[in-house]
Formats: sequence, C-alpha cells, structure tokens
Amino acid sequence: MTSTQIQQNMKRKGADISERTVRRRLHEVGGKYTNAISKPLLKEKHRQDRLEWAKKHQNFDWDKVIFTDESTFQLFQRRKKVWQFIERKKVFRTVKHPQKVHVWGCFSSSGFGKLVCFQRNLDANFLCKIYEKGLLPSASELFGRGNLTWILQEDNDPKHRSKIAKNWKAEKNIRVLPWPSMSPDQNPIENVWQLMKIKIAKKKIRTVKALKG
Repeated sequence: MTSTQIQQNMKRKGADISERTVRRRLHEVGGKYTNAISKPLLKEKHRQDRLEWAKKHQNFDWDKVIFTDESTFQLFQRRKKVWQFIERKKVFRTVKHPQKVHVWGCFSSSGFGKLVCFQRNLDANFLCKIYEKGLLPSASELFGRGNLTWILQEDNDPKHRSKIAKNWKAEKNIRVLPWPSMSPDQNPIENVWQLMKIKIAKKKIRTVKALKG
C-alpha cells in the first residue's frame, strides 16, 4: 500500500493528515519505500501439495539427491539505486538485447558437479545431451562410478517431463524425486544462482567469453 492510499484511508476514517506526515511516520517506525517482493501466486492446492510433500519427506535421506536447475546470466544487468538531482541526473545505459549465457548446474551434499554453458534454446533433445555431458559425469564424481543409488531432483518444466527426457532417464535407470508444482524456491540451488549473480554483478564483464570463464 502506498502512502497516498494510506492517507486516503485515514481521511475516510476522519483523520485529515497530509501524505508527507504519513511518509514521515512510516520512516520513523522503520519503513522503507522500495520495490515489492515478487512471489509465485499459490492456490490452496499448491499449499496442500507442499505440506503433504514436506511431511512425506521429513525423514528423507537428502545425501542421495543431486539438485539440478537451469538459469540465465546476462551481460550489463547490474542495477543500483542512486540519489537523483534535478540539475544533474544519473543515467544508467542499458543494452536493448543483452548477450546472455544459459547454464545448467547441479550439486549434492558431497559438493558441486559440472556446469554446462549454452546459448541455444533448450529443448528435450538438447536436455538429454546435457544429461550426458553434465549429469552423468557429475553423478560419477559425487557418488562413485557405477553407483545408481542417487536420485535426480529437477523442477516440473515441460522439457524435464517430456517423453524424450523420461525415456532417456528410464533407459539409464535414473530415479527422479517427485516435485510439487509451483515450488522452485524449495530447491537450494536457487540460492547458489543468486549468489553467483551477485558476485558476477560486481565484476566488469563485457564479453560472453569472460562471462563463461
């Protein structure tokens, strides 16, 4: 709710105060006017599915799980807040179509696996190549060659659930952890991506080659 909306609500209740007073009082109690936090819209079914999933897996052996995900890193995406003055405005130059690199990564309680970088669109066929290039070698390093006791975690992206991907995983005897819908924030690799983006934003990277490095 904005300070204007608060002021209008107070006025309807008989308290005639200025918007400036509202802002001052909000600051006094620790308020900070900033961008709203975006979160997925969860329906009641999503909440129930999450709860049931959590109860079912509360004693689960997470040491056997490989957490995986894809993310995108773009050049010239650093953003920061600045003080603006009428006489001298600070301008942040943006690129209309910034170069970007898609990445697939994984990790388990034993450590991090391989990171696969690519710039093409990801489809089911290419995903299977990533499994070959990234997932299987990582599983061998993390759990030992020939060990099939590990479990693959990935979200419910249509590519992961496609017939092509399912058949590939079935042929390799790979078990997949059931994952509730609308639950990307339950995957700890999301924290890894965020930390990587924070660190990359602090570097002066100007080429895709440097970004991959």
